[in-house]
Amino acid sequence: MKKEPTTYTTIREIDIDLDIDVFLLNSRVFTATDLSLIDKHHKSEKGKKYLCITIEIHLDDFESVFDGAAYARPRLLIILGILTFLTQELFTPFEFYNNSTMVGDIKRGKQNKFKFNKSNYLSDFNKIVAFTQSQNENEKRLFYSLVDRYRKALYLEKESEENMIHDDEVLLSHFHILELLSTKYNTKQKQLATQSIKQFSESILRDIYLLEGNPLQSEQNSKSKLIESIFISEQPVASKIMFMFQEQGILTHRLKAFISDLVKDRNSVAHGRQVYQDRVIFPVPPFFPLIRNREYSFEMLRVLSGRTISLFLELDNLYEEWTEYEDNLLPSIDELNDFIKEKRFEKISLEDFYAGTDNDITPFTVAYYLLSKNLKVESAIPVIANIVLNYREIEEEITQLVLSVILIVDNVKDELKQKCIEIIKLSSEKRWLPDSKMRDVLYYLEYLGHEPKTLRDMITKREIR
Repeated sequence: MKKEPTTYTTIREIDIDLDIDVFLLNSRVFTATDLSLIDKHHKSEKGKKYLCITIEIHLDDFESVFDGAAYARPRLLIILGILTFLTQELFTPFEFYNNSTMVGDIKRGKQNKFKFNKSNYLSDFNKIVAFTQSQNENEKRLFYSLVDRYRKALYLEKESEENMIHDDEVLLSHFHILELLSTKYNTKQKQLATQSIKQFSESILRDIYLLEGNPLQSEQNSKSKLIESIFISEQPVASKIMFMFQEQGILTHRLKAFISDLVKDRNSVAHGRQVYQDRVIFPVPPFFPLIRNREYSFEMLRVLSGRTISLFLELDNLYEEWTEYEDNLLPSIDELNDFIKEKRFEKISLEDFYAGTDNDITPFTVAYYLLSKNLKVESAIPVIANIVLNYREIEEEITQLVLSVILIVDNVKDELKQKCIEIIKLSSEKRWLPDSKMRDVLYYLEYLGHEPKTLRDMITKREIR
């Protein structure tokens, strides 16, 4: 037999610009400055603001109010996940220090509001409430799992800011979100694959093998199942994620390339392999890193995984943030190879090359793929030879160019080699570098498996520093 309704309340002090009073999952979330209005035993400090969460629970006769926290915890975690997801501000149970359970119903607020840092999140919040009220249990469980993983990823990211201790786990958490959410779209992907396989099988058997009637039907069924066992049972995770992006309307050629790289990094972390390295670079990690060179920020991963959750819920959340990252995705190696193969670098001015007017390809794009060894030095030399020979003493240009110069200088001669050396010296003298010192650049390149002999010789002879 159930007791009459009981209310669990938990409170924390906040120093952020949050003004909220909303209701969901039989719970009220609100900010207050006077805690005595909630309970006369609660004491407030002048000038302090508090976040309060009250959750209505039902206890059995044999249970006491002290059991309330356990019953309330699942909804508390969901609420904290939603707050974190919408605001990008981390909310965890650790900061809530004032907990109480009392008999009685929840008192609703007079008005709904949800403002954070001068932005209004009430519309997106109301859509989330509508989602939790209208969807089946599986859909809701998926959503609750996604926002919980999202909050944990942000927690690990915050914990790892200074010491990098959770870097691998942050990557896995965001990848888990993408992988988990892709299951929502995978049924349609399998249906499309099955349909295409049947059409393909029927075309061969009917038009080439000249079967018809029952023999055609029988052979089509057996051959289709055989092909399906190859394509559908061994479906790559990258394919599932990219299909999800396509269904959500954000898939581009460059995002495909990014996901391919991300899957490689995820596999490096998720699957066992040796981690020992004879050298690491600053900032030195607390453990041997599983990923040698990660050229994207955790903020980008957070925005991407958050945007996919938003699109799943049909929210506007993180639209502007993802658009900014999307616009800055590097051209893929295929795009760069086309640029080189078609010799388009011969048809643009220095200004246009640095500005990326041809498909966003710049000298930095060349340097990036040289660093990752996806572009051979021999292929890069003709692309940047002209801008090296005609370099200008402009900081932005030299900073874009210098890594490519360092990586090609050992393979060129005569005037081009001399110009490369001049650029390296200029970059060192002016401190126009991606790192603070040429020595750090040397360490970084050697860490990635390059052998910049000329750079090492110049540092050894103290021609640069």
